Amino acid sequence: MAPAFDLPVASDNSSPSAQSLAQGSPYDEMAALEATYQEANFTVSDEVDFFAGELDRYHVDANGSAVEERTQVFRLVDSYYTYTRNKADRLHDRQSNQRSRQSRRWQRGASADMDIDEIDGGVEPVNPETVRRVEEEAQTWDLLRRMLPLRYRDSSLPQLSATDDSPTQSRKQWWNDFMISDSLARERKVVLEWLQNSASHGPPIDEVVSELQQNAERGDILAHGWLHTRHKIKLQKSVNGYQGVLDPNDIGAANSHLGSNTLITQLDPDAITRQVRKVEPEDEFFERAIWLGCFEMLRRGCTMDKVRDWCSVRTELWRAATIAPLPLSNPGDEDQPDFDPGSLILWRRMCFAAAQDGGTSAYDRAVYGLLSGDLGSVEKVCKTWDDYLFANYNAILRSQFDSFLIKRAGVDASKVAGQFPIFDTPVHKTEPTMASKRLINSLESKPETKKEALRTAKVLQGAIVAKELDQHMYNQGHVLSKHANQKQKSKLIPESPFFGKLDNSSLEKYFDLSDHSSLRVLAHILIIVNTLDQLSGSKPSESPLLNRPAVQENIIAGYISYLRLSNLEEMIPLYCSKLSKPRLYEALSRNLTHIVAEEARRGQLTIMHNLKLDVAEFARTQPQIYLTDVDDKSVRCEAKGKFKILNSGPASVKYGRIVKPDFFGEDAEYVDPEDELIIRSLEWLLLVDGLFVETCTYVIRAYKYFLKRARLRAARALFARVPGRNIVQKTPVPVRPSEEDTSPGWFEEFTEGVIPDEFLENCGFGPEQLTTMVKNLWELECLVRTLDSIETLSSLAGLTREDSKNSRELWQHTSQEVRKVKASMQPVLRGWLLTTNEGRHEDSSEHRSLTDHSVLVDLDFRELRGAYIPETVLGYISSLHFAGTCISRDHLLEAMDLASVIAEKGSDLGYEFVLAGRMAELIESFASSSKALAISASEKKGSQTNSKKLKEMGWSRELWSIKP
Repeated sequence: MAPAFDLPVASDNSSPSAQSLAQGSPYDEMAALEATYQEANFTVSDEVDFFAGELDRYHVDANGSAVEERTQVFRLVDSYYTYTRNKADRLHDRQSNQRSRQSRRWQRGASADMDIDEIDGGVEPVNPETVRRVEEEAQTWDLLRRMLPLRYRDSSLPQLSATDDSPTQSRKQWWNDFMISDSLARERKVVLEWLQNSASHGPPIDEVVSELQQNAERGDILAHGWLHTRHKIKLQKSVNGYQGVLDPNDIGAANSHLGSNTLITQLDPDAITRQVRKVEPEDEFFERAIWLGCFEMLRRGCTMDKVRDWCSVRTELWRAATIAPLPLSNPGDEDQPDFDPGSLILWRRMCFAAAQDGGTSAYDRAVYGLLSGDLGSVEKVCKTWDDYLFANYNAILRSQFDSFLIKRAGVDASKVAGQFPIFDTPVHKTEPTMASKRLINSLESKPETKKEALRTAKVLQGAIVAKELDQHMYNQGHVLSKHANQKQKSKLIPESPFFGKLDNSSLEKYFDLSDHSSLRVLAHILIIVNTLDQLSGSKPSESPLLNRPAVQENIIAGYISYLRLSNLEEMIPLYCSKLSKPRLYEALSRNLTHIVAEEARRGQLTIMHNLKLDVAEFARTQPQIYLTDVDDKSVRCEAKGKFKILNSGPASVKYGRIVKPDFFGEDAEYVDPEDELIIRSLEWLLLVDGLFVETCTYVIRAYKYFLKRARLRAARALFARVPGRNIVQKTPVPVRPSEEDTSPGWFEEFTEGVIPDEFLENCGFGPEQLTTMVKNLWELECLVRTLDSIETLSSLAGLTREDSKNSRELWQHTSQEVRKVKASMQPVLRGWLLTTNEGRHEDSSEHRSLTDHSVLVDLDFRELRGAYIPETVLGYISSLHFAGTCISRDHLLEAMDLASVIAEKGSDLGYEFVLAGRMAELIESFASSSKALAISASEKKGSQTNSKKLKEMGWSRELWSIKP
């Protein structure tokens, strides 16, 4: 399939609100993680892009068969291994070349303080820690590519069957029968092969033995055995005239041997143990070098051909012959027809005897210890966690195979086995399924391996080997949760109850959010394992770990956060698709909300579509989670009794009551961060077709919340960025676009059109219900538009008060704003928010005496009416007063007309003023306008005509006089 995220996504964070979010405000869902991530050196490696590309390439979309999709997953693991293996090899080569150049310069007497550029030819030196981490990651993917096909084998395939019993079988047949008969043995063989392959990527064997080879003082001569001891023997024979083989028991020979009675007198391989003598010190180094090489070849799983070639170059082919019966690196390397199991049983015990009592150094005893399955002799030369694990698994597997052969070979084999001692590890006999777990735990407490065993990579590898990966990821998810919530609550990685044993001493085994590399590795492992579990029909863990999958998914969520902070938004949908629902869409919402450019948002929606995600569900989720974050439905109307836009001073003849300047807020563009998130979510919602009802519903909820909290700047930003005109354009009803008309008259256009039945059916609403919902949206928007215009007019009035000589442009601007405020005020004056889909019920309270209109069931609407209608109407009258005295007294006439509307019986406006106890303020405002109109009329010429017109409207000077 084509890549799902091949679209470039640019994020525009230029607005103040975006900047405040990026800087980590308390309501930014990433704030808790952002500071944590930035504690480390925040870089994006090439692996991030490669891993995402391969994950998309091998994306499992449930369209193929389980076998095909399982194969896809295994190919994905192979690709990760190949990539990391190649990178590790390149780093090893650079490191090796760097050491070689430094060595050559030291030999030429170069200063140790020489510039790095001069030493390394301008190439940046390789960090050993980087090499180690990449190598360990390659080892981890190698282990998974070997282990996962074994643990997630296709159950539909026929079971393997053992070879038919026959008098004669080859060694390979015996081995295959053993593998078929024991599933644990198959896993242990895989672990051994993995450890051997990991060791094979270490330094070359010749480099490993180079130090011992140099101490042997024989230059480049690798062959001819014990050169120094041979020379000493020849010298003695020449000086003393001995012929033939020296007898170590001959007194004369002993006394003449340069006064020493410790050197061997013969050069056969057994001379040292047989004579209980030594070779020359230089030859001891040579001997140890050869045995170390043999041990390393067994440790690396070299073929017998390679072992023989290496020994042959040193004329020590006999050593390869002792390894030949069963190296266990690759038992199929060489086969032996007519294999006698008794011979191998006996040979193993002979090797054990050599490991215990024979040999001249720790290395040759370790070689025979490996061949016999001994543990003590091998552990003496172990240096790393891998070495100790290899020694144990080798002992277990050889012991298992030995038991299998004894059982199958008959009585004779049992008798042979009983005649000689052998190390027989009991771990596979007592609770064999727990053997790996106990072994891994022991390495974490063993002084020699504890430090390495607690490294992140080794803990992970140990969990895979011990079949504890599920528990390991659960613990790791819990650690990330604790880390994400240590400074403030995180919604991306929320706190969750933990059902396990994880004390402070155990926490060092797990990484935190600053370890981006480990986060990447484990996130992809979790995705792979989850996919395989789904294909195999595995179910989530039962009680008490019902939250296990959710806690484990903290790993993926943490990695998604890292991608977001790395500006890799195009990868986010891919990784979110690996989360379970509903967290999938919540993570998408919280990690993409910072994208504000429409083109970039549409690009993200295209990526989601390509990934077969539910774009509509994503769009619905955003406003839901952000409104839930602020608990919008439970917030009481804080604006009621506190929303004040008028100064408390008396009204003036020219300006009426003064409206407070900038009552929206001093910084007109600032929007509180949590409000910004809500608005952005609604912008996303507007981009998705087929969500008209949801869009209206969530926009109404947002307006309610903003107005209840008196967040006027947020409400203004909402109608500017998510205008109702654009929303109703999502319907089949023709409405002019906002580019042509920005007025609030779009509702009339909507009601004049005909809504198709098919659209109504898709919405699940009747025509009246749909119209009512749109009307509520329109009414809320008009209130905010009105307040915005009133604030603008208050600022213009302030300019006229400061400077009586104002420009023509100012008065033109004033006229425009007056037209706007009159248009947007009309819904507020005529049953604002009185009609809802919640229905009505008759008021039975004492208010019936004041009005007989119905009381709203929607409590929010009822409280918003009480909070905003009185103050908005007073502010509107003040605006008309200013416009009437400065532009045209017709505006004062409109104020008078408003008085008659309010004075009507059953007026909903009058009811709100009475309920608020502000009727006197209303009358005073009208009185002030009346006086201004009277003064204006007396100052104008032709006032008789105007006076006649005013009288026809029922106006007189004394109309608004308030008597005490």
